[in-house]
Amino acid sequence: MAKMPLDCMEMINNAYAAAVATCSLDGVPNVVSCSMKQAWDAETVMISDQFMKKTLANIQANPRMALSVWDETHGYQVKGTVIYENDGPNYEAISSQVHQILSSMGYDFRSKGVCWLRVEEVYSITPGPDAGELIS
Repeated sequence: MAKMPLDCMEMINNAYAAAVATCSLDGVPNVVSCSMKQAWDAETVMISDQFMKKTLANIQANPRMALSVWDETHGYQVKGTVIYENDGPNYEAISSQVHQILSSMGYDFRSKGVCWLRVEEVYSITPGPDAGELIS
């Protein structure tokens, strides 16, 4: 398993949204934006499922995912395998936290499940000569 650099983890935690990509078993790509995400530790990203339809179907058929996050100067792409959870203590705690955050914004949405992205590769998506290079 690869480890995300601290800067990558901070960017995931602080960026308003990230691009999340999955692919069906027959090769049809799907990319969505996701704001309820967190670098859980250096090897895991948590992504909450409020609205995932195609994404969840893709994960169930092909559990590979890429997540990209960036700001004005640099960015990262994290790739790995997803484990989906919709019960248990971790899910319950995250679901409660997500509901609290969204309620404070005036939304009554709940987490239907949690994607645990196990980091296998981290790439630079920073423009320049190192764009696309494997970091970890």
